[in-house]
Formats: sequence, structure tokens, C-alpha cells
Amino acid sequence: MCNYQTLYHGQNGYVIRCPHCKGIQLAFGTSVVNLAPEEFSCFADMVVRLSDGKEACYPENEKSICLPLPADHVMMLLTPAETGRLASMVMEVRALLEAYQILEAASPYSSDAYGE
Repeated sequence: MCNYQTLYHGQNGYVIRCPHCKGIQLAFGTSVVNLAPEEFSCFADMVVRLSDGKEACYPENEKSICLPLPADHVMMLLTPAETGRLASMVMEVRALLEAYQILEAASPYSSDAYGE
């Protein structure tokens, strides 16, 4: 059973993860997505890339950006403004995950230190 730790919680949503199985749950708007760490990394890269390429031909509040999700035939449909907010959220979480990875690797109590 997972015991979640909060990585991000704000007005736009939340991101939690289980420190044991490393599963990540991201909630944004009305969507909740469960992701493996590798899936989160790919998703975060895609969101940041899309937020950098501002959609000049679409109004800021028009649902015009489709983000495919790991599940077949499931996507998030976002406005350019929402994409920017989601990008900020995932960049903050990615930085925190990198910090946790460094701390876990340096810990003598990590499972790798015991050959598990």
C-alpha cells in the first residue's frame, strides 16, 4: 500500500508520489493521472516544450493544446495559459524529484546500499 508524500500542492492541482514504488499522481484542473517516474519525466518534457512554443494563432484562453497521456486514447486539452501553469508545476516537481534522488543516493539507508 502506498504512503504518499506531497511534492506540489497549489491552486492548480497537486503532485504526490509513493517513496517506495515511486508512482506519481498528478492532478491538474479536472484531470488526475497516475504515472511511472519515466512517464512523468516524458510528460514534463512535453509540457515544458509546448509552453515554450507559445501558440500565437490561438487566444490565451482557448482550449487548443492536446497533451497525450500514457493511457490509450486519453488526452488533456488545455489553453496556452493552462499549459504555462502546468509547466511551472512540473518544473517545480522535477527539481524536487532530482533533489530527492541525490539525497536517496547519498543515504546509507537506501535500498541500493544493501544490495536490494
